[in-house]
Amino acid sequence: MIILKHAMLVVSSLYLVAFIIAAPVVNGQDISLVPGESCITSSCHADKAKKEFIHTIAANGLTCIICHQAPDLEQHRFKMLAEGGELCAQCHGVKANKEFKHMPVAVGLCTFCHDPHQADYPKQLKFPPTGELCFNCHDKKTFSGAVTHGPVAEGLCLECHDPHTSDHDFQLKAALPDLCFGCHDRNLKDPGGRILPSPKQTFDNKELTQHLPFAIGQCMICHIPHAGPNYRLLRSAYPESFYTSYSQDKYICLTCHNGKAFNDARTMTETAFRNGNLNLHYRHVNREKGRTCRACHHHHGAENPKLIRAYVPFGSRAITIQNFEKTETGGQCGPTCHPLVRYDRYEPVQNALKVTSREGLDATPEALQQAKEQQMKAP
Repeated sequence: MIILKHAMLVVSSLYLVAFIIAAPVVNGQDISLVPGESCITSSCHADKAKKEFIHTIAANGLTCIICHQAPDLEQHRFKMLAEGGELCAQCHGVKANKEFKHMPVAVGLCTFCHDPHQADYPKQLKFPPTGELCFNCHDKKTFSGAVTHGPVAEGLCLECHDPHTSDHDFQLKAALPDLCFGCHDRNLKDPGGRILPSPKQTFDNKELTQHLPFAIGQCMICHIPHAGPNYRLLRSAYPESFYTSYSQDKYICLTCHNGKAFNDARTMTETAFRNGNLNLHYRHVNREKGRTCRACHHHHGAENPKLIRAYVPFGSRAITIQNFEKTETGGQCGPTCHPLVRYDRYEPVQNALKVTSREGLDATPEALQQAKEQQMKAP
C-alpha cells in the first residue's frame, strides 16, 4: 500500500509538472514566479537555459515556482520549497529507498552530481556519466593498475553500480555471481586477444567438479573487481606463464591450499598425490622450470575429480589429459607431455618412464604399510 501511494504521488507530480510547463497561466492566474515575467531574460538568469541538457521545469523561466518561492518580490529574495533530496523527491520520487544507499543520496545532496538547472551531460550531470564523475569523490588511484577490469578501464561504473540505491552492498545492481555473469556469460577476449571461456557455462553445468568458491558464486574470494597488479585481477600473485620457478609466494592457490605439499621431495602426509613417499606435486612444480597449477587443474571447474583438466591451453595448442583416473589409493594419468603412468601411495608403481633423478630415499614397505593403516583409521 505504501509503495502504491508513493507511485501515485510520483505520477501525480509528473502530470503537474507537465501541466504547469505547458500553461504558466492556471485558472486565469499567472503562476510564474514573478507575475507576467520569465526568470530567464537578458538581465536576469540569462545563463540558466543555454546548455544541451536542461531540467524540464527550468526550460522557459516561467515555472521556477515548482522549486522556488518568493515571500517578498520587492526584495527579489527567494527560498526553496523544500530542502535537498526532499525537494527533488516531489517529482523524482525517493531515490534512497533501499538498504544500501550512495552517501550523497542518503543525505539528500543530489547537487553533488546533478545541476538543478542545466548541464552539458545527460540527466543534468555535472560531469560525464563515467569514471570522471565518480572520481570527484572516489580515489582514482584505486581504480588503475597493471591489470584493469574492462568496464573500469572504459569508465563504465554504472554497468555494475546503481548511483542511487540498491538491495546489494556497494550499490551493486545484482548479487554475485549474477552480476559477473551479466558479461561473463559468453566467451570474451582479454586485452592480448586471448579467448576467455564463459565461466557461466561451467557454473551452470553441475555435473562438473567445481572449485568451491566458484561453486557458491563467490567470485571475489579470488578476484578483485576494479584494478590491481596481478594476472586476471587475482587478489594475490599467480604466474601468467605456463612454466615458472617455484616459490610459495607466487601462488594465490596456497592462500587456501596446503603449501607444504610442494616443499619436500618425499612425504607421507602432506599430499595424497604421491607414488609411495615420492611427492608428485613437488616433482611437477618445485623446480626451475616447474609447471604452474593450471597445467593440470582448472580454476573454475572440470570433468575430472580434483579439478583435473581434460585439456590444457599451451600456446596455440591444446595439451590433452587422457585416461585420468583417481583410485582410493592413487590413480593414473596420460597427458600429452608423457605416456600413461600409474601411482599408488602404499604400493609404489614402477613406470617405464625416463625421469630425472629422484631426491631422497624410498620409504620401506613397513613404513608404507604403517601409513596405510593410519589412513584407514582416520575419520
